[in-house]
Amino acid sequence: MNQKTEEFGWWIKIVTDAPLYIYYFGTFESYSEALKNQSGYIEDLKEEGNKILNIGIQKCQPKKSMIAVTSSRT
Repeated sequence: MNQKTEEFGWWIKIVTDAPLYIYYFGTFESYSEALKNQSGYIEDLKEEGNKILNIGIQKCQPKKSMIAVTSSRT
């Protein structure tokens, strides 16, 4: 899933914990189209055992569809 995206448009951004990842799902032609489709992605991630921390819809151009977030906690 860690593919390059390179397409500007509306994206669903979901941040999960355990593991800590940022997922981008898209592109969608409008905010309302992304909003209408986000529940399916949320359910898929929950079924895989992910804990959802944050969900957003934004117009952007992500470089990757999945980003592992590293923490520098000491």
